[in-house]
Amino acid sequence: MAKPQWEPIPRTYDPLKAGSIDGTDTIPHDHGIVRAMQAEYKPNKLVVGDPKATVFVGMLNPCTDENKLRKLFSGCGKIKRLRLVRDIVTGFSKGYAFVEYYDKYDAIAAKKDFDRIQIDDKEILVESECERTLPGWVPRRLGGGFSGKKESGQLRFGCTIRPFRKPIIPFKKPNLNGTKKDSDKTFNSGKYYSRKYFDRHSSYKRSKYRD
Repeated sequence: MAKPQWEPIPRTYDPLKAGSIDGTDTIPHDHGIVRAMQAEYKPNKLVVGDPKATVFVGMLNPCTDENKLRKLFSGCGKIKRLRLVRDIVTGFSKGYAFVEYYDKYDAIAAKKDFDRIQIDDKEILVESECERTLPGWVPRRLGGGFSGKKESGQLRFGCTIRPFRKPIIPFKKPNLNGTKKDSDKTFNSGKYYSRKYFDRHSSYKRSKYRD
């Protein structure tokens, strides 16, 4: 059975992997990951619109309003629906919004053109909507999500702003002379060496056992 191909951005969401820099962690390292793994989150059925034509806009300045967002994002196409998420009690912005276009290709253009630009002195994040498009999704408020600040201790990986890094596969150094001797224990004891280490020392070993 072929091994799954490594991808910097996952097609399904796994809270444990999202907390890992290369997606290979097997033990949660913060309480947020534990909460996300235990959460039973279901997408909001009241959310309407085409998820493929919708972008998530995060890291907004609290003073950024709907008019400013509409003026900016209409530069990529006709907007069907824009929702700036506000606190239900105070009415203050929570710092993120959703913009739905009539055409999904306008949403793709918006991600390309507006991700990491500055609005009201804040660098914003523009991503695809994950709630309805990424199976297993758990939002940030439950310990999941993507991105996050280093200071919070809850970094998350697997998105375009912070993709998974390719795992380092250990390289087991072979026995170069083909026989088992006491002097070869360092080669056969199950220790793993990086390819860089092997390349640095291989010329010496080849000359040593040439005779």
